[in-house]
Amino acid sequence: MIFIIISGTPGCGKTSVANELIKLIDGKLISLNELVTSSDLSFEFDEERKTYIVDFQTFLPLIIQKINEIKLEKPQFIIIESHFSDIIPDKFIDYIFILRCDPDELKKRLNKRNYDLNKIKENVQAEILGNCANYFVNKHLKKPLLEIDTTNLTIDLVAETMKNIIFKEVDESLFKIGGVDWLEKLFQENRLNEFFD
Repeated sequence: MIFIIISGTPGCGKTSVANELIKLIDGKLISLNELVTSSDLSFEFDEERKTYIVDFQTFLPLIIQKINEIKLEKPQFIIIESHFSDIIPDKFIDYIFILRCDPDELKKRLNKRNYDLNKIKENVQAEILGNCANYFVNKHLKKPLLEIDTTNLTIDLVAETMKNIIFKEVDESLFKIGGVDWLEKLFQENRLNEFFD
């Protein structure tokens, strides 16, 4: 059984890609965001930021229970997706895919979702700084940690690329973490002040 983690800033395509990938491989999907909202655990909702404040110590046992339930079905793959999937214990990680998106495009995507301006700013800044990637880098895992720039790719193509990496049909080193650097790009364009006060 192979565990595939899909992470990234909201708006980078995690849920859509995970749903497409599940069609291409024999696997089961766990969306941590869906699990948060469907669980019996009552997490506080932050009205200002329009998001749940998840107590990970309380939530983690529920995630592990869900993983163990799915393991009984013996799928070849378990895909876990969320922007906070770095909380997954190391033993449930075989591949990590961080989806990335150009800050200008991400801003457009989040606007289409009707995110308020503060939430857009917070998420775009997190993407520029590579927060989702950094959380995994800091775990010092000896597992493939890869990133895919989804800015100009279709959902189908991103999912197909991930499948090809998993089945060794494409060189995973082409997607090694560190290839996407929005901070440097914006610095070179002298545009950092557009995103940071």
